[in-house]
Amino acid sequence: MGTTYYVSAAKGNNNNPGNQPDKPLRTIQAAINKAQAGDRVAISGGTYAERLHIQKPGAIDAPIVIAAQEGESAVIDGADLVIPRDTALVAVQQSQAITISGLTIRNAGGIGLAISKSSQITVRETTVDSSYAGGLHVTQSDNVLVEKCRIFNCGRRFLAHGPERNNVALLTRHSNDLTLRENQVYENSDEGIAVSLGSKNVVVSKNVCYDNRNGQIGITSAVDVVVEANLCYHTGRPQFLTLNQQRGPGITKHDLWQYETRGLWHTRNVRVINNIVIGCGVGLRAGRRKGKFSRVQISHNTILNSTRQAIDIGLRTTSTKSYIENNLIATTNGAELAHALGGEGIVWRHNLWSAFPGEQVYNPSSDVINPDIGLANANAAVSAGQVSVDAYKLVDSSPAIDHGIRRNGDVLLDFWGVTRDGQPDIGAHEFPNGSSDEPGDDLDLPPDGTRVTKGLVALYEFKEGQGRQVRDVSGVGDLLHLRIMNEGGVTWSERGLKLDEPSLLTSERPATKIINACRSTHEITLEAWIEPANLTQDGPARIISISKSKTERNVTLGQGLHGNQPADLYMVRLRTSQTSINGLPAVVSPAGSAAADLTHVVYTRHKNKRATLYINGQDRGVLDIDGNFDTWDDKMPLLLGNELSEDRPWSGLLNLCAVYSRALTPAEVLHNYEAAVQSDVAISAEFSILPGDELGIAPHVVEFDSSESFAAATITTYFWEFGDGQTANRANPTYTYTAPGIYTVSLTITDANGLTDKVTKERLIAVVETPVAPLPADYARFILVNIENSNVLAFGVQYPDLRCTLMWNDVPYHMSVYSDVDDVARNHTGTNAVELIWVDVLEEE
Repeated sequence: MGTTYYVSAAKGNNNNPGNQPDKPLRTIQAAINKAQAGDRVAISGGTYAERLHIQKPGAIDAPIVIAAQEGESAVIDGADLVIPRDTALVAVQQSQAITISGLTIRNAGGIGLAISKSSQITVRETTVDSSYAGGLHVTQSDNVLVEKCRIFNCGRRFLAHGPERNNVALLTRHSNDLTLRENQVYENSDEGIAVSLGSKNVVVSKNVCYDNRNGQIGITSAVDVVVEANLCYHTGRPQFLTLNQQRGPGITKHDLWQYETRGLWHTRNVRVINNIVIGCGVGLRAGRRKGKFSRVQISHNTILNSTRQAIDIGLRTTSTKSYIENNLIATTNGAELAHALGGEGIVWRHNLWSAFPGEQVYNPSSDVINPDIGLANANAAVSAGQVSVDAYKLVDSSPAIDHGIRRNGDVLLDFWGVTRDGQPDIGAHEFPNGSSDEPGDDLDLPPDGTRVTKGLVALYEFKEGQGRQVRDVSGVGDLLHLRIMNEGGVTWSERGLKLDEPSLLTSERPATKIINACRSTHEITLEAWIEPANLTQDGPARIISISKSKTERNVTLGQGLHGNQPADLYMVRLRTSQTSINGLPAVVSPAGSAAADLTHVVYTRHKNKRATLYINGQDRGVLDIDGNFDTWDDKMPLLLGNELSEDRPWSGLLNLCAVYSRALTPAEVLHNYEAAVQSDVAISAEFSILPGDELGIAPHVVEFDSSESFAAATITTYFWEFGDGQTANRANPTYTYTAPGIYTVSLTITDANGLTDKVTKERLIAVVETPVAPLPADYARFILVNIENSNVLAFGVQYPDLRCTLMWNDVPYHMSVYSDVDDVARNHTGTNAVELIWVDVLEEE
């Protein structure tokens, strides 16, 4: 066993040996200086006005323990100490295997407790309060556990978002393998818990976060993060509102601008599950002007009575393998349930809403809309430190019971640790004695990255690259190859076959194998990966069809409706013994559901009558269609891109088309969608520049850094294009821009296997002739630039409370005020000629 060193503020003396209870040391630092691996520093109750610096090598099986004596209150108080804002009252640095337990750290002039460049650190049952900057920060460290701590009243000199994260109550940054659990984080002036830049393998579990001014829990440019079973709420007390008098959000996901869609620290592999979020301004927010979700699961959360929106999604780049499912989302205050700007590629399903949330997020097949959500007390009082989570348990009449979906047992427990049924409930609570049946979606699927083949009867992958034949590569029956009737109207590429002009692809004989197979099952699946050329095509413009004229068909998948009706949607007409020979009524997706992007469109009709239209894995149209396929015409050919009469042309890219003789399940549809978007990247180009290098005065020197590029094989070459005609081939070049202008920069890398990848950052660097005056660090500057002639139209300033002023650079000279930078963009960047460019890039912006 190691040595115990005793400390007493009242009875100690640093001349004592300290290893006897009756001869304690006076200061904690004196004991720390003596401690070695396996030793313990036992601190008696009292107030210690000292700053601690811990730099010690404990051992995994023999940690150094620094703890208050059981039942005593040991307070480290910095009220009379001068602590710089960016330093800590208690600092753990370059240490290993240290445990801090039972202390109170109070009145730090900077951060309360900072852990940096350390590993195997545990902080347990420790209170950090009244720090002028942040509470407890973990940076550049591994294997850290923070549990059962209280952090409150921190960031006292902080009023709004600044350029750094010094004021966050509980922060992780550039750290790996962290667990933050069972902590209470409340009444802090900035964010409560922030999993920030460079964090990886982080679990945020069973914490209580409330009335943190700028949000309760946030994830920014972090990888492999689980946020589970946390209680987040806002009481609405005025002193804890943001500077624009709003309640802060509950849980947020963001990316720094350079990681919006890719790069080493693009946020990915995130699970936000089993959380209860009550009365926040926005329950769950994910936003970035060009951002996206990558492998994000938001599931089994209960989000109630948000004052602005329950869910706010502002992601303009298509997301991949991401789901918002099994959430209970309700309000009794009239606030908006869901606001989604962009968000393509996110699968919304099996959510319970207290009112209709809008076409963009509503899943007609699986969602439940019911104002009586069935909680014990959805409107229970929300008071500081007094919220009872039992109010948010389901009652036996709740429509949430047995309406969730489980994929491969992803979420096995609920908020309370109760095992979920095979057919789980929606929301954070699993009602006891629910269904134990396995859901139909929990079936054996092919390996990730491979497609479902059961029931496949025809498959076209458009990999021929030339010629006028498209081959059926299904390997099933008599192969049904297609002939391109207007070879001059199409273009082959690596992506597939592009129909530039009206073109018809037709089988040269009836689609007998498809017709007979579907007649025998009275089921069908049509699947297409397509990219529409535009959203104005007169419809239904034929994508896949088994038909012989514009009014007689067996089945047709098309884009748009006829005449003045919407063209930005998909529809399917199916002939049965109970529908017309034209296949009406049709299943139609909502207006606006089609986009001029590569899109996965699937139609299934099950023999139980249910017909479903999916877009990017999500149900977007549902209709029950009676009848069987006995009335199908066995003489009709298979057509792509047009009607047989060649008067219903569709324009765009054909990447894949498939027909199945059965209705794929929702899980199989989603699996096929993921198979095309989830493959691991073998090579990825990425680069950055120094903060502030986005704008400069000619001649302007910029340092480029490619260290975040990676390849499974070694990177062998780098090729830079600086936007002014000049290039370089070093890994990290420094380049001087000699003339004013707006410059787009590209980096192409090649690996040892010959694979290449290129990243292009449009209008990355602005070079001007007129100097721009500096501002304090808590402010951020931007300019409005006419990118056609490089003229600076206006200068802008973002204030710490996110409001903006804009000063115009031409007659009539004037100043305008805006609520935030998005308001500026909405009003002034509507044309392609005007771009908003940041001069100062704040770290979390």
